[in-house]
Amino acid sequence: MNTGDKAAIRPVGPSDHDAIATLVAAAFGRSDEAELVRRLRADGDASEELVAVENEIVGHVFFSVLTVEPATVRIAALAPVSVLPVRQNAGLGSMLIREGLGRCKALGFDAIAVLGDPGYYGRFGFTRRAARTLRSIYAGPAYQALELRDGALVGGPWSVGYPRAFD
Repeated sequence: MNTGDKAAIRPVGPSDHDAIATLVAAAFGRSDEAELVRRLRADGDASEELVAVENEIVGHVFFSVLTVEPATVRIAALAPVSVLPVRQNAGLGSMLIREGLGRCKALGFDAIAVLGDPGYYGRFGFTRRAARTLRSIYAGPAYQALELRDGALVGGPWSVGYPRAFD
């Protein structure tokens, strides 16, 4: 049953940071991704960060700014997406991703890159084909992109650099 439609999606505030760290660690079963979020935030690399709230924070998504050469397109990275284990498979992650993609488009991003399961991210329009013009240390079978503006990734290649927190 999809009960994700009961959650409110909103931008992250400073008072949310501790709850997000706990949520992200629980979702992944380790603290690596929570530390990634903390470092991205501290380095000022967030382009969009949202939470899903149902009495408490139950989901989180983070988009960070990528460096692109030549700088003719604006690309963000989607990572990580986290949902409390007891609320997974209820549509919350999908709601967060869709809202985040819309906000990134409104912010003027041309495309979004993601490293993850093609079956899952393909539901949102991400493809390996769209990522073929992106030169990244993460290039491979799980590296995908989504054009937020039609034809945005035609005419590359572009070298994309990830924030140092990903190192």
